[in-house]
Amino acid sequence: MSNAPVKKGHKIKTLNDLMNSNKFVLFLSLVIAFLIWVAVAMYASPEESYTIYNVPITVNTENSLVAQKGYKNFWQSSEKIDVTVTGPRYLITSLTPDDILVSANLNTVDSAGVSQLALKVSLKENSQDITISAQSKTYVDIYFDTELEKKFDIQLDPTLISEKIADGYQLNSADLTVSSVTIKGPETEMNKIVNVIADPNYPEDLLFETITLPVALSLEGANASETVSVNKYVEIVDSQEFFVKINIDKIAELIPEVVFTGEKTGETNVSFSIDTIPAKIDTGSGYDKETIPVLTVDYSELSEGVNVYYVESSEIELPDGIDISESIFTFNIKITFSPADAEN
Repeated sequence: MSNAPVKKGHKIKTLNDLMNSNKFVLFLSLVIAFLIWVAVAMYASPEESYTIYNVPITVNTENSLVAQKGYKNFWQSSEKIDVTVTGPRYLITSLTPDDILVSANLNTVDSAGVSQLALKVSLKENSQDITISAQSKTYVDIYFDTELEKKFDIQLDPTLISEKIADGYQLNSADLTVSSVTIKGPETEMNKIVNVIADPNYPEDLLFETITLPVALSLEGANASETVSVNKYVEIVDSQEFFVKINIDKIAELIPEVVFTGEKTGETNVSFSIDTIPAKIDTGSGYDKETIPVLTVDYSELSEGVNVYYVESSEIELPDGIDISESIFTFNIKITFSPADAEN
């Protein structure tokens, strides 16, 4: 006879037993209630509206009338619109701008220029439960035209530069590092350009020495409206920076002098018929003297007594950076010479 313990068998509950269990009935009720709530939320809940902000506008010219005409899209805006959708809450609240397609209708473009195009809004993935109920903008203005590239001379107004120069100084010249520029854009706008103007970036203080300044370029049409339109749609092709060197002269009264060469053989006394010479000194030359040589004489050429010389202003060999071209005169120079032997 075996003494091993007898194992108890597991009692299998019937469905009737489960239904009589309070815990099971409670659990089953919760599951059924949840399923009913889900069904109601998905199929019986009222429709709601939801707005998706900042949806980009797509302009696709491929296989369009625009492409057939050879037009280019010159729309330079990053404009976006807001789109309102209607549908079940659980569907619409998950939508993002990437789920919405806003496209411009190009079928009405029949000529160059600005075209007002209707905007079509749709879901990228169709859904019978969601509808587009509103959009913040229904039209967009887009510029289509043939592209034209052209070179223009850069204009610089010296009068405006002169107004920036300090008293006692004046403009000698203004030299642009680049004299012309290449511009491209819609042919209609390119044909409106009258001038390309260089506008130097002046310092706050007035100018009194030669200086190189950066330059901004602006485009001008025949009137204010054309100027605004041109600057909106065209662009400068050259990527380089633009500069202007403004050469400034100092206005001065220089004292004439005679330069003596050779071995000094006596004493001299010089007198001039003109005391000072009006001159312009290029501030970039570094010339800082108050005198200007007008005659060079070797001591060996001098005779005892008074030596008279006549010098035309055009004959004077000027130092670099000096200009006296506006003063036409004849010097009467007297050099009184006393030889050293005569002094003894």
